[in-house]
Amino acid sequence: MTLSLVLQALFAGVTNGIVYALVGMGLSAIFKGSRVINAMQGEFAVIGAMTTVLLLTKAGWPYAAAIAGGAIAGALVGAFIEVAFVRFMAKKNASEDSFLLLTIGLALSLSASILYFVGRDGHLLPPLGGEGVLIVMDAVIQFHALWLIAIGIGATLALRAFYHRTTIGLSMMAASIDADGAATTGINVARMRTFTFVLGGLLGALGGILVTPLIAVDYQLGLNLTLKGFAAAVLGGLTNPLGAAVGGITLGLVESLAIIGISSSYKDVVAFSVLIVIMILMPQGILGRAGRRGG
Repeated sequence: MTLSLVLQALFAGVTNGIVYALVGMGLSAIFKGSRVINAMQGEFAVIGAMTTVLLLTKAGWPYAAAIAGGAIAGALVGAFIEVAFVRFMAKKNASEDSFLLLTIGLALSLSASILYFVGRDGHLLPPLGGEGVLIVMDAVIQFHALWLIAIGIGATLALRAFYHRTTIGLSMMAASIDADGAATTGINVARMRTFTFVLGGLLGALGGILVTPLIAVDYQLGLNLTLKGFAAAVLGGLTNPLGAAVGGITLGLVESLAIIGISSSYKDVVAFSVLIVIMILMPQGILGRAGRRGG
Protein backbone atom coordinates (compact mmCIF):
# COMPACT_ATOMS: atom_id res chain seq x y z
CA MET A 1 0.00 0.00 0.00
CA THR A 2 1.74 3.17 -1.22
CA LEU A 3 1.35 6.70 0.09
CA SER A 4 -0.14 7.88 -3.21
CA LEU A 5 -2.75 5.11 -3.03
CA VAL A 6 -3.71 6.13 0.50
CA LEU A 7 -3.90 9.77 -0.57
CA GLN A 8 -6.09 8.78 -3.51
CA ALA A 9 -8.40 6.94 -1.13
CA LEU A 10 -8.55 9.98 1.16
CA PHE A 11 -9.51 12.24 -1.76
CA ALA A 12 -12.25 9.81 -2.84
CA GLY A 13 -13.44 9.34 0.74
CA VAL A 14 -13.84 13.06 1.42
CA THR A 15 -15.58 13.58 -1.94
CA ASN A 16 -18.09 10.78 -1.34
CA GLY A 17 -18.38 11.77 2.30
CA ILE A 18 -19.48 15.30 1.42
CA VAL A 19 -22.32 13.87 -0.70
CA TYR A 20 -23.37 11.55 2.13
CA ALA A 21 -23.13 14.51 4.51
CA LEU A 22 -25.48 16.69 2.43
CA VAL A 23 -28.06 13.90 2.21
CA GLY A 24 -27.60 13.12 5.90
CA MET A 25 -27.91 16.78 6.94
CA GLY A 26 -31.20 17.01 5.07
CA LEU A 27 -32.51 13.84 6.69
CA SER A 28 -31.37 15.02 10.11
CA ALA A 29 -32.90 18.48 9.62
CA ILE A 30 -36.26 16.89 8.83
CA PHE A 31 -36.06 14.56 11.83
CA LYS A 32 -35.00 17.41 14.11
CA GLY A 33 -37.95 19.56 13.07
CA SER A 34 -40.70 16.95 12.69
CA ARG A 35 -39.52 13.65 14.25
CA VAL A 36 -40.14 12.02 10.87
CA ILE A 37 -37.49 9.58 9.64
CA ASN A 38 -37.51 10.45 5.97
CA ALA A 39 -36.90 7.23 4.03
CA MET A 40 -37.14 9.13 0.74
CA GLN A 41 -34.28 11.56 1.40
CA GLY A 42 -32.24 10.04 -1.42
CA GLU A 43 -35.12 10.68 -3.82
CA PHE A 44 -34.64 14.42 -3.24
CA ALA A 45 -31.14 13.95 -4.62
CA VAL A 46 -32.45 12.13 -7.68
CA ILE A 47 -35.15 14.76 -8.25
CA GLY A 48 -32.62 17.61 -8.01
CA ALA A 49 -30.19 15.88 -10.35
CA MET A 50 -32.80 14.81 -12.92
CA THR A 51 -34.42 18.25 -12.95
CA THR A 52 -31.04 19.87 -13.56
CA VAL A 53 -30.28 17.42 -16.37
CA LEU A 54 -33.64 18.03 -18.06
CA LEU A 55 -33.45 21.82 -17.72
CA LEU A 56 -29.93 21.80 -19.14
CA THR A 57 -30.36 19.31 -22.00
CA LYS A 58 -34.05 19.58 -22.92
CA ALA A 59 -35.00 23.14 -22.01
CA GLY A 60 -31.64 24.68 -22.90
CA TRP A 61 -31.22 26.59 -19.64
CA PRO A 62 -27.78 27.93 -18.70
CA TYR A 63 -25.94 25.57 -16.37
CA ALA A 64 -26.14 27.84 -13.33
CA ALA A 65 -29.88 28.39 -13.84
CA ALA A 66 -30.43 24.64 -14.30
CA ILE A 67 -28.60 23.94 -11.02
CA ALA A 68 -30.74 26.52 -9.24
CA GLY A 69 -33.86 24.98 -10.78
CA GLY A 70 -32.85 21.50 -9.61
CA ALA A 71 -32.24 22.71 -6.06
CA ILE A 72 -35.56 24.57 -5.99
CA ALA A 73 -37.32 21.45 -7.32
CA GLY A 74 -36.05 19.46 -4.34
CA ALA A 75 -37.21 22.17 -1.93
CA LEU A 76 -40.67 22.38 -3.54
CA VAL A 77 -41.16 18.62 -3.46
CA GLY A 78 -40.21 18.67 0.22
CA ALA A 79 -42.78 21.40 0.91
CA PHE A 80 -45.46 19.53 -1.04
CA ILE A 81 -44.89 16.30 0.89
CA GLU A 82 -45.18 18.05 4.23
CA VAL A 83 -48.30 20.02 3.32
CA ALA A 84 -50.08 17.25 1.43
CA PHE A 85 -49.21 14.25 3.58
CA VAL A 86 -47.26 14.88 6.78
CA ARG A 87 -49.42 17.76 8.02
CA PHE A 88 -52.61 15.80 7.43
CA MET A 89 -51.26 12.76 9.27
CA ALA A 90 -49.96 14.92 12.13
CA LYS A 91 -53.48 16.26 12.67
CA LYS A 92 -54.64 12.65 12.99
CA ASN A 93 -51.92 12.01 15.59
CA ALA A 94 -50.26 9.39 13.40
CA SER A 95 -47.48 7.32 14.95
CA GLU A 96 -43.80 7.52 13.99
CA ASP A 97 -44.18 4.12 12.29
CA SER A 98 -46.93 5.55 10.09
CA PHE A 99 -44.71 8.42 8.97
CA LEU A 100 -41.89 5.99 8.19
CA LEU A 101 -44.23 3.86 6.07
CA LEU A 102 -45.45 7.02 4.33
CA THR A 103 -41.95 8.06 3.30
CA ILE A 104 -41.09 4.53 2.16
CA GLY A 105 -44.20 4.51 -0.02
CA LEU A 106 -43.37 7.95 -1.41
CA ALA A 107 -39.81 6.85 -2.17
CA LEU A 108 -41.06 3.89 -4.20
CA SER A 109 -43.66 6.05 -5.96
CA LEU A 110 -41.14 8.73 -6.90
CA SER A 111 -38.64 6.14 -8.11
CA ALA A 112 -41.31 4.55 -10.30
CA SER A 113 -42.37 7.97 -11.61
CA ILE A 114 -38.81 8.82 -12.63
CA LEU A 115 -38.51 5.45 -14.36
CA TYR A 116 -41.77 6.07 -16.24
CA PHE A 117 -41.17 9.70 -17.28
CA VAL A 118 -37.37 9.82 -17.66
CA GLY A 119 -36.43 6.22 -18.36
CA ARG A 120 -33.95 3.77 -16.92
CA ASP A 121 -30.82 5.30 -18.46
CA GLY A 122 -28.27 7.02 -16.26
CA HIS A 123 -27.56 10.73 -16.77
CA LEU A 124 -24.45 12.82 -16.19
CA LEU A 125 -23.91 16.56 -15.79
CA PRO A 126 -20.86 18.52 -16.95
CA PRO A 127 -18.25 18.79 -14.19
CA LEU A 128 -17.84 22.11 -12.45
CA GLY A 129 -14.44 23.54 -13.29
CA GLY A 130 -14.13 21.51 -16.47
CA GLU A 131 -12.46 18.17 -17.08
CA GLY A 132 -9.15 19.13 -15.47
CA VAL A 133 -7.49 17.31 -12.62
CA LEU A 134 -5.08 18.16 -9.81
CA ILE A 135 -2.17 15.79 -9.17
CA VAL A 136 -0.76 15.61 -5.64
CA MET A 137 2.03 13.06 -5.04
CA ASP A 138 0.75 10.91 -7.93
CA ALA A 139 -2.79 10.99 -6.52
CA VAL A 140 -5.40 12.50 -8.85
CA ILE A 141 -8.44 14.54 -7.89
CA GLN A 142 -10.81 16.16 -10.36
CA PHE A 143 -11.42 19.89 -10.27
CA HIS A 144 -15.12 19.08 -9.89
CA ALA A 145 -14.36 17.13 -6.72
CA LEU A 146 -12.59 20.20 -5.32
CA TRP A 147 -15.65 22.30 -6.16
CA LEU A 148 -17.87 19.66 -4.54
CA ILE A 149 -15.85 19.69 -1.34
CA ALA A 150 -15.79 23.51 -1.22
CA ILE A 151 -19.54 23.79 -1.84
CA GLY A 152 -20.25 21.09 0.73
CA ILE A 153 -18.20 22.84 3.39
CA GLY A 154 -19.85 26.15 2.46
CA ALA A 155 -23.31 24.59 2.76
CA THR A 156 -22.43 23.18 6.19
CA LEU A 157 -21.23 26.55 7.46
CA ALA A 158 -24.27 28.27 5.94
CA LEU A 159 -26.56 25.76 7.68
CA ARG A 160 -24.96 26.50 11.03
CA ALA A 161 -25.32 30.25 10.47
CA PHE A 162 -28.93 29.73 9.38
CA TYR A 163 -29.86 27.87 12.57
CA HIS A 164 -28.06 30.23 14.92
CA ARG A 165 -28.24 33.65 13.28
CA THR A 166 -31.55 33.92 11.42
CA THR A 167 -35.04 34.42 12.79
CA ILE A 168 -36.46 31.49 10.82
CA GLY A 169 -33.61 29.20 11.87
CA LEU A 170 -33.98 30.09 15.53
CA SER A 171 -37.75 29.63 15.27
CA MET A 172 -37.25 26.21 13.69
CA MET A 173 -34.94 25.19 16.53
CA ALA A 174 -37.40 26.47 19.14
CA ALA A 175 -40.29 24.60 17.51
CA SER A 176 -38.25 21.39 17.40
CA ILE A 177 -37.27 21.64 21.08
CA ASP A 178 -40.66 22.60 22.54
CA ALA A 179 -43.52 22.92 20.06
CA ASP A 180 -46.10 24.00 22.66
CA GLY A 181 -43.79 26.56 24.20
CA ALA A 182 -42.85 27.92 20.78
CA ALA A 183 -46.52 28.25 19.85
CA THR A 184 -47.20 30.35 22.95
CA THR A 185 -44.55 32.84 21.81
CA GLY A 186 -46.26 33.28 18.43
CA ILE A 187 -44.18 30.85 16.35
CA ASN A 188 -46.18 29.05 13.66
CA VAL A 189 -45.08 25.49 14.44
CA ALA A 190 -46.76 23.97 11.36
CA ARG A 191 -45.00 26.45 9.10
CA MET A 192 -41.66 25.71 10.77
CA ARG A 193 -42.21 22.01 10.12
CA THR A 194 -42.83 22.79 6.46
CA PHE A 195 -39.60 24.76 6.37
CA THR A 196 -37.72 21.73 7.72
CA PHE A 197 -38.93 19.69 4.73
CA VAL A 198 -37.98 22.54 2.40
CA LEU A 199 -34.50 22.57 3.93
CA GLY A 200 -34.24 18.78 3.74
CA GLY A 201 -35.31 18.76 0.10
CA LEU A 202 -32.86 21.54 -0.76
CA LEU A 203 -29.89 19.81 0.88
CA GLY A 204 -30.76 16.45 -0.68
CA ALA A 205 -31.12 18.00 -4.14
CA LEU A 206 -27.79 19.79 -3.77
CA GLY A 207 -26.08 16.51 -2.95
CA GLY A 208 -27.63 14.87 -6.00
CA ILE A 209 -26.61 17.71 -8.32
CA LEU A 210 -23.02 17.69 -7.09
CA VAL A 211 -22.57 13.92 -7.45
CA THR A 212 -24.07 13.68 -10.96
CA PRO A 213 -20.90 14.77 -12.80
CA LEU A 214 -19.08 11.91 -11.02
CA ILE A 215 -21.58 9.05 -11.31
CA ALA A 216 -24.56 8.57 -13.61
CA VAL A 217 -27.81 9.20 -11.77
CA ASP A 218 -30.81 7.00 -12.51
CA TYR A 219 -34.10 6.09 -10.87
CA GLN A 220 -32.45 3.48 -8.61
CA LEU A 221 -29.87 5.72 -6.94
CA GLY A 222 -32.21 7.17 -4.31
CA LEU A 223 -32.26 4.12 -2.02
CA ASN A 224 -28.48 3.88 -1.84
CA LEU A 225 -28.13 7.58 -1.02
CA THR A 226 -30.88 7.31 1.60
CA LEU A 227 -29.02 4.46 3.34
CA LYS A 228 -25.69 6.30 3.26
CA GLY A 229 -27.30 9.57 4.35
CA PHE A 230 -29.12 7.82 7.19
CA ALA A 231 -25.86 6.21 8.30
CA ALA A 232 -24.18 9.63 8.25
CA ALA A 233 -27.01 11.17 10.27
CA VAL A 234 -26.92 8.38 12.86
CA LEU A 235 -23.15 8.61 13.19
CA GLY A 236 -23.36 12.33 13.86
CA GLY A 237 -26.44 12.18 16.09
CA LEU A 238 -29.80 11.99 14.36
CA THR A 239 -31.10 15.26 15.79
CA ASN A 240 -27.98 17.22 14.81
CA PRO A 241 -27.84 18.19 11.11
CA LEU A 242 -24.28 19.47 11.48
CA GLY A 243 -23.20 16.21 13.09
CA ALA A 244 -24.29 14.47 9.89
CA ALA A 245 -21.45 16.29 8.12
CA VAL A 246 -18.96 14.61 10.43
CA GLY A 247 -20.75 11.29 10.03
CA GLY A 248 -20.81 11.56 6.24
CA ILE A 249 -17.09 12.23 5.90
CA THR A 250 -16.33 9.43 8.37
CA LEU A 251 -18.44 7.01 6.35
CA GLY A 252 -16.84 8.08 3.07
CA LEU A 253 -13.32 7.64 4.44
CA VAL A 254 -14.11 4.21 5.88
CA GLU A 255 -15.51 3.12 2.51
CA SER A 256 -12.49 4.33 0.55
CA LEU A 257 -9.93 2.85 2.93
CA ALA A 258 -11.84 -0.44 2.85
CA ILE A 259 -11.44 -0.55 -0.93
CA ILE A 260 -7.64 -0.36 -0.81
CA GLY A 261 -7.35 -2.50 2.31
CA ILE A 262 -9.78 -5.27 1.40
CA SER A 263 -11.83 -5.11 -1.80
CA SER A 264 -14.32 -2.79 -3.48
CA SER A 265 -16.88 -5.63 -3.25
CA TYR A 266 -16.87 -5.34 0.54
CA LYS A 267 -16.88 -1.55 0.94
CA ASP A 268 -20.54 -1.40 2.02
CA VAL A 269 -20.10 -4.36 4.36
CA VAL A 270 -17.10 -2.73 6.02
CA ALA A 271 -18.73 0.71 6.19
CA PHE A 272 -21.91 -0.53 7.84
CA SER A 273 -19.98 -2.88 10.12
CA VAL A 274 -18.03 0.12 11.38
CA LEU A 275 -21.35 1.95 11.81
CA ILE A 276 -22.63 -0.89 14.00
CA VAL A 277 -19.47 -0.88 16.11
CA ILE A 278 -19.60 2.90 16.58
CA MET A 279 -23.26 2.74 17.59
CA ILE A 280 -22.48 0.04 20.16
CA LEU A 281 -19.55 1.96 21.62
CA MET A 282 -21.01 5.47 21.17
CA PRO A 283 -24.82 5.20 21.04
CA GLN A 284 -25.15 9.00 21.12
CA GLY A 285 -23.10 9.31 17.92
CA ILE A 286 -19.55 10.46 17.26
CA LEU A 287 -20.14 13.90 18.80
CA GLY A 288 -21.75 12.45 21.93
CA ARG A 289 -24.76 13.66 23.87
CA ALA A 290 -23.86 17.34 23.43
CA GLY A 291 -23.66 16.83 19.68
CA ARG A 292 -27.17 15.41 19.55
CA ARG A 293 -28.50 18.67 20.95
CA GLY A 294 -26.64 20.73 18.36
CA GLY A 295 -28.12 22.52 15.42
